[in-house]
Amino acid sequence: MFASKSDLQRIFRIETWLRAVDDIDRTILSMLQENADIPGKVIADAVNLSTSAIERRISKLKQDGVIEKIVAVVSPKAVDRTLSVLVELEIQNEHRHTLEQFQRWLDRAPEVQSCWYVTGDMDYVLLVAVRNLDDYNSFIERLMREQQALVRKYKSLIALKTVKHGLGLSVLE
Repeated sequence: MFASKSDLQRIFRIETWLRAVDDIDRTILSMLQENADIPGKVIADAVNLSTSAIERRISKLKQDGVIEKIVAVVSPKAVDRTLSVLVELEIQNEHRHTLEQFQRWLDRAPEVQSCWYVTGDMDYVLLVAVRNLDDYNSFIERLMREQQALVRKYKSLIALKTVKHGLGLSVLE
């Protein structure tokens, strides 16, 4: 997606915050990334602050957009979405309106877990989570039918084994 004015303002707030970040905030972020349900008291004890001070810091991190959202990471096995496929897409043209429309389509596709607009031979890389190859084929058929004017070609990479799966970012210096 293209950065809007509000996106740029949020990025600027985050960059400003990062210049002023201290070790306590980094520890809080690290602990929350490991377990978002961790009690404030446990964090407070780890950094030698009061629970209320930790709650204020976490609220500020949320307000500043440093913590974007708190989510539950669902087991693919539990919801029968054990087939992960990386899909490389090459598109016909890169006109802004066309890209925005395509990105909205991808955002609405429930099978697409993640999507990146990339450099190189391909234009997009998708992470698709489905039950099985039949579901994946249905997704590809829908993609090619509904986006036939845009998608030139695709390449599928089926994950045989997940070696590492994480959402956490390195926040400690």
